[in-house]
Amino acid sequence: MHNYQLHSKQKSAITSMSAVLVMPLLMMASCGKAAVPPFTQYSEYAVCAANVDDAADVKWATYLKSHFQKRATDKDCIIAAKAADASQLQVNVDLDPSMSTDYAVERDDQHITLRARTTEAMLWLQYQFMAAASEQDARFTTDDLPAAVLSCTQDTAGTFAFEYRGIYSPSNTNADLMPILGTHNVDFDWGLWGHNLRKVFTDGIPQEAYALVGGNRDSEQFCFSSEALYKAYENYVIDQYGEGNNDEIVRFAVMPNDNSIVCMCAACRAAGNTAASATPAVTKIVERLARRFPKHQFFTSSYTTTATPPTHRLPDNVGVLVSTLALPLQTKINGSTAEQRKFETTMKTWKNVSRHIYVWDYMRNFDDYITPYPCMELIKTRLQYFKKMGVDGVFYNGSGYDYASFDDVQTYVIAQLMLNPDADITQLVSHYYDKAYPVTASIYTDYYLSLEQKAKQATLNPYSGIGEAVRMYLDADALENFWHKLDGGKGKAVDTERRNINEMLTALAFTRLELLRLQPKAPSAEKKNELLSLLSAHTAFKDLNNYRESFGEVDKYIAEWRTSSPWLINNGNKLRGTSITSTTKLDPEYADLSVLTDGKAGFASDYHTGWLLNSSAQLSLTVPQGKLSGNSTLQLTFLQAPQWHIFAPASVEVWQGGKLIGKTMPVANEGRNSVKVMLSGVKISAPVEIKVNKAERSGRATIAVDEIEVM
Repeated sequence: MHNYQLHSKQKSAITSMSAVLVMPLLMMASCGKAAVPPFTQYSEYAVCAANVDDAADVKWATYLKSHFQKRATDKDCIIAAKAADASQLQVNVDLDPSMSTDYAVERDDQHITLRARTTEAMLWLQYQFMAAASEQDARFTTDDLPAAVLSCTQDTAGTFAFEYRGIYSPSNTNADLMPILGTHNVDFDWGLWGHNLRKVFTDGIPQEAYALVGGNRDSEQFCFSSEALYKAYENYVIDQYGEGNNDEIVRFAVMPNDNSIVCMCAACRAAGNTAASATPAVTKIVERLARRFPKHQFFTSSYTTTATPPTHRLPDNVGVLVSTLALPLQTKINGSTAEQRKFETTMKTWKNVSRHIYVWDYMRNFDDYITPYPCMELIKTRLQYFKKMGVDGVFYNGSGYDYASFDDVQTYVIAQLMLNPDADITQLVSHYYDKAYPVTASIYTDYYLSLEQKAKQATLNPYSGIGEAVRMYLDADALENFWHKLDGGKGKAVDTERRNINEMLTALAFTRLELLRLQPKAPSAEKKNELLSLLSAHTAFKDLNNYRESFGEVDKYIAEWRTSSPWLINNGNKLRGTSITSTTKLDPEYADLSVLTDGKAGFASDYHTGWLLNSSAQLSLTVPQGKLSGNSTLQLTFLQAPQWHIFAPASVEVWQGGKLIGKTMPVANEGRNSVKVMLSGVKISAPVEIKVNKAERSGRATIAVDEIEVM
């Protein structure tokens, strides 16, 4: 879970909800009405308040006139209201809290009325109108706006599928564009988000605010029964946001730190805490804050120690954030798997006790931001599912402020899907690129949609390497072809389009290098150096410094390529190409034993490629008879990477016929570690078993083994 009004007469029903968010170029006149004239027919646009006696209408009409005029090359075509004539389109603005939908567009030959229930919906709707008008009327420039999804050429209405629509991605960090796109960002619109509880303490954290475990205070977790914690949170809300008001909702998260520690002090135990569940104490403080600040919203989480819901109904201004990390990212969501059934049970239980159910979902491979991750079709299915489950808010965890390939189009598409999960992805992608990339639109559109088609039937992992991308959807030749087409097409591009093309070409040098690491033979030095030189240009782009969520600096990746090589010079290794077997239960993602004898080294910066990972207490590997002699030295390579819970083994033993014939105790240093087991003077007459014994660690621990060599 990773860490943002007017009054007018109600008119007759307009079009059905199925017409809400279809593409502008495909929208047809509805209800049997004749098609209205195109925007190009009008010489003037008269912007009017629907009710001149309503201050809100006047305010929003003034806002639309001002911003519409800023985008006009002919300023005189935007005028105040006057007697209508055939050459004028009268634009009426109506903010009406009594509406049954979030927005409505009412259109005839000489009038268009933009109606909205809230200020948020009105702002979104006005920019939809401006963007739609500019697509026909060349007197307006809206290059700074996302492509419209309403054509504003017919009657239509709609209600946004989710009240909260958060996207944590670099393409959603402009505070001015978020309301125009209809999105939120946790860094901008939450009073406190995620696992950031330390922020409420301005003068240091008192010991009594820490969890009591085994009689000792543990600074890795909080005591949620602590009066000091409550007072610090209360003061934080007052100092930063005040008592709140009914016009602007501020949301606050109250979550334990991301670990399995639970406070077991007398007060927490009295609240109902167990060694595995902090839900009772966390719920108690959340409810206390909610009662203290009834005009704010407070959210707990359904994650690790708070996965178990409370047993009683929570106040109306209390919600829950449910992590979807355990729900596989796939299109088939029909309750047919154990993970899906467990998720549905969790959702239904929380729905019984909480009014606001938000989900914390994922849109990135957090081990590789740069390699394409085509998840839109999968996310569309999930959003339809979430809506069916009664979810009213969605947060998409992306790459934050770090570059991710295709992030701009994916942010745009997700934004539209959170408004309407039934929107057509192919049309959205095409329309986005047609506006944002006028020179290279077809290159981008064709390649990206081909990725989506391949990934549609896949199950994507939010923590995976290049090998899994290739297995699921990524074709190396197609990527290379896309890169060269884009490089060839950039010559005619200008300004933002050209800059974005150059950044993608630079970034994809990383993926092209990763694809090289999958090849059995080393590429030419010229090819390798060409890609490394291209990737080194990442410093020209402020958001292209990291390729993964943590421990992923691009400069360190480049340095590893320059100081080491995946292709070992070990042709004399007698085990090269030997089929190693195992009686250990292998992890499904790491069942390919050929990586142990393929002559290719894994990088210390990446545990996915070239390494065999195993979480068993003991990994057993068998070398067939005839490959070792009595004067052999076995050399094994392990990874020591505590940041990923990967540790070198406690010991390596070599057995033959039930007899121990060699043993070593590795001394682990950060990164790659080679250890040797001497077999001198031992007669080898049968298959040899190598037993790799995992080091004893509290919590999660994994072994990563690379090449096995005979020295």
